[in-house]
Amino acid sequence: MAQNPIKSGDLDKIIQDLEKEVKENKNSVVAHHRLALAYWKAGRSDDAIGEFQKALKLDPASFEIRINLGTLFFQLGRLEEGIRENLEALNAHPGSAEAMANIGSAYLQLGKWEDAETYFKKALDLKPEMVPALTNYATVLIERNKADEAVKVAEKAVSLAPRFGLAFNNLAVACYYKGDIERAAKAMKKAKELGYPIHPDFEAKIKSAA
Repeated sequence: MAQNPIKSGDLDKIIQDLEKEVKENKNSVVAHHRLALAYWKAGRSDDAIGEFQKALKLDPASFEIRINLGTLFFQLGRLEEGIRENLEALNAHPGSAEAMANIGSAYLQLGKWEDAETYFKKALDLKPEMVPALTNYATVLIERNKADEAVKVAEKAVSLAPRFGLAFNNLAVACYYKGDIERAAKAMKKAKELGYPIHPDFEAKIKSAA
């Protein structure tokens, strides 16, 4: 997901200056976009959405603005709107693994496993070492009863990010559903060492199966 580039600093002053700039340059895509980012940073989500939309009216094909607006929608739990913006971003840049992974993550949250799998596969075809996509893809494969594939994907994620607790957690879950309890317990232990909060029910399942 996109990260807001606006620094915390004196947000009130930044917003005041940008509001003045937008008044003076109503057709400036950059000014509307930066004001949207400042509003977003300040927690003024509705104002941010309004400014993103004004920027997009001026530049409908902007990949960056679409991705940022989509990320804000995702943060607000407005997943379908976030998907829509990322699909529009793909229209502008069909080869964006970031947009594909974003869409996959949203479908994952919506429980649309097949759609999520489709977009994660597309993202990973373009960027095979995209760790967040690999980690989420492992979750999707588990939900689709493809434990063997999930283990392979999760193994790749932990090999690329050996300090990423979520990746080890997902490896533990994949191994558990594959029936490899010993390995699941080891991966779970590593996830805990890295500070990942293991779900108590899953930990109980591992202990009872060991």
